[in-house]
Amino acid sequence: MQTPEALREARVHETGQRLLRLMFKQGETVCISHNKYGWHSIPLENAINGPITLVPPSDDRPWEYPKPEEITMVALNPIKGFRTDLNCTAFRSFLVEMDCGPLPEQLAYIKKLGMPYSAVVFSGNKSLHFLITLDKDLPSENVYRVFSEWILTIMTLADPLTKNPSRSIRVPGAYRSPDKRQALVEFKGAVKLAELVAWLNKYPDAKPKEKEVRTVSENPDFSKVKGWACKLLVDGINPPNRNAKWFSVAMEFALSGYEEDYILEVLRPYFSPDRDFKEREWKTTIRSGFKKANERKR
Repeated sequence: MQTPEALREARVHETGQRLLRLMFKQGETVCISHNKYGWHSIPLENAINGPITLVPPSDDRPWEYPKPEEITMVALNPIKGFRTDLNCTAFRSFLVEMDCGPLPEQLAYIKKLGMPYSAVVFSGNKSLHFLITLDKDLPSENVYRVFSEWILTIMTLADPLTKNPSRSIRVPGAYRSPDKRQALVEFKGAVKLAELVAWLNKYPDAKPKEKEVRTVSENPDFSKVKGWACKLLVDGINPPNRNAKWFSVAMEFALSGYEEDYILEVLRPYFSPDRDFKEREWKTTIRSGFKKANERKR
């Protein structure tokens, strides 16, 4: 029989639990990881207490069964399915990642600009992760992206690539390597939506400009396909961000009036399967891009 001490050790560290219970609501599913790979979501309580079964998005990787205390990363927002923006089920948390300068200067920079935040997590290496978890969910992904881009335009020294809602934050208490432990530096709790809005409005020039809104055409028209998409196909779509590039190209063709099956037919000659990006995953990405474009009809 396991002792109470052993049972405690078989859970996410108490500081990690504190962060996860701030970020998520009871009954939600989350995407966690103990390495660089993305996996299918699991219930929040399983992520904290186990048992954990991590299913990969491709058949060439085995299922894995890490212990809860081995979990080093969690996606910012609740997700149902694999870790993609498309599968986020709510939009309430943001990440501002600092990796420029000594740790005390990173903290001082955030405090000088007055950005409201919920918690600060030491990555275990060279950066501080600032979490903003709102007390109210935002109404849509579009609103989330406006807020995220606005925040990161203000925070000029932060990593500009953390703007999407399925981005991951480090889980405090876990070891990313034997000598590098992640830690909870500061915990404040949920940020009021009104407080974040008031802070953003202090920087009106940083607010993202409204982008052109395109809807799906009734008839396919190649002349409507943007030049950047054609150039990507001609140059070849390769890592990094291969999935995101194919997703964007599929959206572009859908917005130009092409149906899903025809998009697959048109784009297939430009696709070359790879060990970690097989045709099944490519088709899923194309279909997700088509679906995203057609959601604008609703």
